[in-house]
Amino acid sequence: MFTALFFLLLFLTNLPTLHQDPPPATQNAPATTQPCADAKTQLATNECFGKLFESSDAQLNAAYNHIVNSMKKTLSTSLQKNDQSAVTYNQTAMNKLLAAQRAWLTYRDANCDSIKFQYEGGSIQPTIWSQCMNETTQQRITTLTTAYDLAN
Repeated sequence: MFTALFFLLLFLTNLPTLHQDPPPATQNAPATTQPCADAKTQLATNECFGKLFESSDAQLNAAYNHIVNSMKKTLSTSLQKNDQSAVTYNQTAMNKLLAAQRAWLTYRDANCDSIKFQYEGGSIQPTIWSQCMNETTQQRITTLTTAYDLAN
């Protein structure tokens, strides 16, 4: 009797219900390339990630300068039109961006330094620092691109 009841419960718990989601389809995740995967030594890995950060830093500088140059053009137009409220607004916008960028740079450097410190004395420390600087810089590029509509 107990065995029959056990199999009945087992059978009933495995019946599909109307509200049950179908099992997830198995899909192969697209292969993502890992940066610096070809580096064979720690020194080569450190150098590779260092170059990635240098590239990101150059991209950040280009995005930031693009925004500032655009703001300067808008400010210049406001000055030519002698529109004092627009001049004040545009100058304030530039000052706020500069303050934000300086604060962000301070944050990025301090944050990555604290992460790097966990590996003090290790040969992987430069890679850890470069990865942090690269990832944080890429996030800032995305933020600036979105906030200042650089995609258009």
